[in-house]
Amino acid sequence: MNAIIRTCLVGAAVAAGMAYGAIEIRSDYPGGNVKVDKIDEAANAVVLRPDLRDTRGNWFHWDFTLSGAAGRRLHFQFPKNGCYLASLGPAISRDGGKTWRWLNADGKRHEPKNAFDYTFAADETETRFAVSIPYSQKDWDAAAVRWRGKDGVKFDVLCKSQSGRRDTELLRIPCRKGKAKWLFAFTARHHACETTANPVMEGIIDEILSGSPEGEWIRDNADCVFVPFMDKDGVEDGDQGKNRRPHDHNRDYVAGIYTSVRAWKELLVRESHGKKIVFFDLHSPYIRSHKHDPEQDCAFTFETPYPRNSAHVNEFRRHWAELSKGCALAYDGKNDIPAGKGHAAKMERDRLAGLVTSRQWVEAQPNCWASICCEFGYSLCNGIYSQDGGRELGHNVLKAAVRTASNYRTK
Repeated sequence: MNAIIRTCLVGAAVAAGMAYGAIEIRSDYPGGNVKVDKIDEAANAVVLRPDLRDTRGNWFHWDFTLSGAAGRRLHFQFPKNGCYLASLGPAISRDGGKTWRWLNADGKRHEPKNAFDYTFAADETETRFAVSIPYSQKDWDAAAVRWRGKDGVKFDVLCKSQSGRRDTELLRIPCRKGKAKWLFAFTARHHACETTANPVMEGIIDEILSGSPEGEWIRDNADCVFVPFMDKDGVEDGDQGKNRRPHDHNRDYVAGIYTSVRAWKELLVRESHGKKIVFFDLHSPYIRSHKHDPEQDCAFTFETPYPRNSAHVNEFRRHWAELSKGCALAYDGKNDIPAGKGHAAKMERDRLAGLVTSRQWVEAQPNCWASICCEFGYSLCNGIYSQDGGRELGHNVLKAAVRTASNYRTK
């Protein structure tokens, strides 16, 4: 699926004395995605677009590595009728994806939304560009080193991926004091391209194992389960995942065509017997904010239409906002989506049409105590997004959830 595209130098460039090697663009690695329509060496321009594959309509995930442009300034042009860049422009790595920065690292909003220019240093032999800071299997494996050998942590498999080629990971942190009264459940990457969710999940796990008061409470009172990649094939293959035909993983909680969704539903029903469920589904929103959608560059949640859960969700939000004060990335609750408004209204129409999300399905379970979808902006999240900032968000999500649940007296 992923490709390597090369060009040869045109005569004009050679005649001008620019002894550059031919540009090569590749996306043959986990998460890679690009279609190159044209490389114009003479004009120093690259015309490209995301590979949509089985996504309906248009979406914005792309990730490629370019070499052969040391010392040059190139113009990258995406289709003019779409939005393909986060609010700070592309994410950029010069060390093979180990570290990342935003093109507009000063926090200034990048315009336009479908093009950018980049000047390569004289010694810049290879550079990776992506619509967001990538996160795939190798990143999860690197994080897992921190948790291996910790008391009670179990690395398990939820199921085989849809293709059968990969395992869909499941991490367990069981209650260490007899029978748990709670099941805390966490998922990410129902939509393969939504990379900001995983560092948040890392931070949640780190906080549980940190020895903090909140971590100790949850270790003594709850079983915890985590699925980092609900669409495992999509993550590794570099798919969009969103609006996948006939529907994506997060609209599959009635039809059950995806192995991970079926296995996750079975696990929640089986392992929540006699417990209260606290569920978090972690997402990324649209790629950048607009006049009528300011929440896209924030952390935000959706209000619940279920009265029996709304008080718990609102209390969680209050704690989370308090804990976020002074943090690099923050949640303030100002951009939460009211039930029946905007994207929440579309989700409700989808539900009535049988396209039920994970949050909606869990909310309908009789032992659901709270079911929350959290979204984390791609490049701005009430601050400039970084993976360390995402982990700090995760610390505070876990603390807020525990402060809410620990004040509730189970029967």
